[in-house]
Amino acid sequence: MKLLVILFIIISFLGCNGGAQKTTFQGDIVEILIDPEKISTDLDLSEILEDSIEIIPLETTEECLISKINRIEFYRNKIFVSDRSNAKIFVFTSEGKYLKSIGKQGLGPGEYSFLGDFTLKGDSVVIQDRSRNKYIAYDLYSNAYREIPYDMPHLEIVSFDEVAYLISNYYHSKLGNYNLSKFNLNTLKRISLELPFGEDGVDKSAYGLRRYVSKCGDKAMLVYPLNDTVYTLNKNMVYPSYVIHFTSRNLPGELNINKEMIYRFVHENRYLKGWEYMQNSQDYLIGYYIDEGFRYFIYNKRKSNISVGKWMTMSSLSDLKFADFYTTVDNQFCILQEAAILSFNWNAVRDQCTNDTFKNRMDAIVEKLNEDANPVLFKCHFKM
Repeated sequence: MKLLVILFIIISFLGCNGGAQKTTFQGDIVEILIDPEKISTDLDLSEILEDSIEIIPLETTEECLISKINRIEFYRNKIFVSDRSNAKIFVFTSEGKYLKSIGKQGLGPGEYSFLGDFTLKGDSVVIQDRSRNKYIAYDLYSNAYREIPYDMPHLEIVSFDEVAYLISNYYHSKLGNYNLSKFNLNTLKRISLELPFGEDGVDKSAYGLRRYVSKCGDKAMLVYPLNDTVYTLNKNMVYPSYVIHFTSRNLPGELNINKEMIYRFVHENRYLKGWEYMQNSQDYLIGYYIDEGFRYFIYNKRKSNISVGKWMTMSSLSDLKFADFYTTVDNQFCILQEAAILSFNWNAVRDQCTNDTFKNRMDAIVEKLNEDANPVLFKCHFKM
């Protein structure tokens, strides 16, 4: 059965085309086995992260009261924060000082009506207007902008210089049933269509999509919760790298239910649906899936093993628990803590802290936080 699954993936990829390039398969597909009965309570990330930690409180001003962070990117010594509730991209220095916001919600020239995803390219921030099927590329150093129309519905973007992948999630379009559109941001031309799917998959997994792709160096990795396959993307091609397999309670291959019913169906029947969230680094895949509650995982690419726990912690941060995290292009790991949650968590573990320098730094930060304060970032580096 496993060989048939892998063979089917390869055949699907060799048959995929968008009138231009064809994706070719490279390398072996590695199987990731997860036994849902064998999990630990805490998953300590200190084992894979360096001891040095930058603590970055994002400055709070009337112009940048962050409500809900959707995405964070570090680029050219600045921090770019997407706040979908406020429909703004906020820009901070690498130390967390607020600089400005980029773009504006509206229907006028250079404005977006619905803030979608964003990416960074050269001297521009490229922001999706999901309601009007276009991107607006805003110059970082002037008021100049240009519009980039697209013709494939999608929810995420990952870019490699001028080449971008527009990431759908089982959405039907006039182009057919494809999960990726490879696009040139300079020429505004589609290069190819990738990852085809059947009619029975249309809109099946789109409900609850949250950041299934992340970039590290010149590669990104992508996962779809109903596919159980991790794909590698680079500037030239897309190919499958890993197949995820749960030893028990797998979701059936065919589901005759609409997307709104998937979550209820999964929980009522105690099925495992697949990885809900995944971040990529040079040596690790990090994320979570749902099995009654959250189950966090770390997959070591070099050792080909996986660890799973109910909580993500860091012993180097006095066993602080956290849920929101991001990886960066530069192989870094960022923890995000809301002000109120950080204050509560720190007070719970403070007396256990034996590092006086860290304790004093945390005390000084928490003392300045209130319920309206912006989140705090903890920026770490993966061990090499």
